[in-house]
Amino acid sequence: LLLAAADFNLLSLLSVCAPKFSKDHIRLPNMKCLDSINDKVGNSFVGRFFKFEERGAKFTNELAGASATFLTMAYILAVNPRILADSGGPCVAPDGNIFAPEYEECIEDIKRQYITSTAIGSMVGCLLMGLMANLPIALAPGMGMVSFEAW
Repeated sequence: LLLAAADFNLLSLLSVCAPKFSKDHIRLPNMKCLDSINDKVGNSFVGRFFKFEERGAKFTNELAGASATFLTMAYILAVNPRILADSGGPCVAPDGNIFAPEYEECIEDIKRQYITSTAIGSMVGCLLMGLMANLPIALAPGMGMVSFEAW
């Protein structure tokens, strides 16, 4: 989106296309406005790089698909670190007491590190798939392998 905004003035288009609110109803943007956005992005560097015209893709459809994919995959940022932290990671319980404050503090620190590494791994995988393979496929660490390794 930032690349597209650099190629043309996307913000001015969005301000024209924004829904209009009145006391009685909300008027959604007209199709001309969305078509204008799709045309501008399709003719920009981003549209040419991702071959929107050849594939019959529209920016608004791609944006909706990306939003749905993100919401579908976002759970992995919460679940993955929790599964991995259940293994204890590199934390050692003093005298076998897993309720010791030091151990619990170590586990919370490990969870934060796992969240960060999961997010970075997902970002790198998605960027490589999008930029190198030119395919709209999202990648993230898999739950099956994480569960197998943790338990």
